[in-house]
Amino acid sequence: MRGNIFASLGSRLGTYLHTGEIEPSFRINPILSQNISSSLALTGFTSIFLGFLSTIVANIMGMPATFQDLILISIIAGVLSAIVMLLLTFLVAFLSFKRGWDPDNTSAPIVTLIGDMVTLPFMFLSMLPVMSMRGFAKDILVAVSVILILILPLIYSDKNKRIYSRIIKESLPILLLCGMLGVLSGSTLTSRIEDFIAIPGLLILIPPFLEDGGALGGILASKLSSMLHLGSLDCEKPFSRDVGKLFALSHLLSIFVFSMVAIFGYISAHFLNIQTLPFTDILIVSILAGEILTLIVNLVTYYTAILSFKRGIDPDNVTIPIITSVIDLVGSVCLVGVLVMLGMI
Repeated sequence: MRGNIFASLGSRLGTYLHTGEIEPSFRINPILSQNISSSLALTGFTSIFLGFLSTIVANIMGMPATFQDLILISIIAGVLSAIVMLLLTFLVAFLSFKRGWDPDNTSAPIVTLIGDMVTLPFMFLSMLPVMSMRGFAKDILVAVSVILILILPLIYSDKNKRIYSRIIKESLPILLLCGMLGVLSGSTLTSRIEDFIAIPGLLILIPPFLEDGGALGGILASKLSSMLHLGSLDCEKPFSRDVGKLFALSHLLSIFVFSMVAIFGYISAHFLNIQTLPFTDILIVSILAGEILTLIVNLVTYYTAILSFKRGIDPDNVTIPIITSVIDLVGSVCLVGVLVMLGMI
């Protein structure tokens, strides 16, 4: 979820830089301040929602958990990760642009990767003070935190902060939906968990496979959004030559990326002395599943960007969260489907 929020911020920064609305400078202006405020507000809202949702799911699965504990852990981890992610997102976008690189090519993959890396450690760090708190103090802290998170963004929002209001209005429903989809994304792997346990080396492939699929989708989403805002992509025309080139580039890049996933997955399995498939099998599975995933990602990203732009919604706000959630669901299906189709599990 942190990756979705701040990758979308990175996509917006790329668009602002391409359109000349901002300079690659850390001087605060209305556009930057409203983007920062909206990202922090979205972090707070989604932290409460995910804490609430995870409590329900944990209890359904027979794992005792309280709303106070998980909501507070989610809020603290969200605040800590937001500080890191804000600084990182601005650094990546601004430094890329200053060096003559396209921030659309760098922001999404780096931000989503770091988002995944920092969230879990911060969650574990957040557990320590939360689990040591007494019941009454914990209840008060949860109540105050939730009230502040819900009220402060409403106070900040007014007619003069249109960018802030638009980001919240367009992003929040999508992010909440993505949070629910994320809870369901493990169902495909769970249905074949016995097969994966029998060949545990396959489990090593899953995180980088989904991560790199999300990176490719994020790059395409950012570039399509910038093209729509710049007017170089006509949303009324079907696939243009430029879009075809982007799709072809995604497929070429995915061959290299998913080959690396297979190579490092195979090396890691042998380094850890974990049973896995022969290297040729892993390479074929990774590339074939990756190409299928890339085709789906290209189509979903394109139509999400086009349809949102037609409806007056900023594709920078919605495309990346949607595509990363789709990848979490469809990526597992592609990987398991290819393994089953080739008779490897």
